[in-house]
Amino acid sequence: MQRDDRDNDDRQQEGQDARWVAVGPAILAATTMLVGCVVTFLLMNMDMLRPKVGDIVVFRPNTQEQDVWQIQVPTYRPTDSGQTTCVMDPATMVQQGGSLMVEARDDATPDAQYRVHWAGAHTAKGSGDCAGSADIAVSRIDLQKLANAAGGFGITTRFVR
Repeated sequence: MQRDDRDNDDRQQEGQDARWVAVGPAILAATTMLVGCVVTFLLMNMDMLRPKVGDIVVFRPNTQEQDVWQIQVPTYRPTDSGQTTCVMDPATMVQQGGSLMVEARDDATPDAQYRVHWAGAHTAKGSGDCAGSADIAVSRIDLQKLANAAGGFGITTRFVR
């Protein structure tokens, strides 16, 4: 009789071990993802990591090292009659070069938090082009996308390899 009890206990233990083999990695992955999200949220909200007034993003014309990102960033142009939109496409901006200078920050409008000045040729192909020189407004995330596409903030291009 005792042998049967030990066999049942062994089978129960194996069943519990098998459950942990299946559930354990899922719990570990969920915990890792949660910690990553919290750390990312905290880093994104640290003021010292935000773009600052005076920061510049340079799009060097036709550099071979430049990654051509397939993104298009909507921007807002304040005009006398309200606001118009135009598009910034890093693949177009890098063809002839140009730069973005952060001129102001307005935390009251998250969709247009940063006021930047574009100086360069074209920002997009077609009707969405912001033209050669434009004062525009972009969100923090979109400004970071543009900076990432150009290799970062600053005059020298930095690449993460």
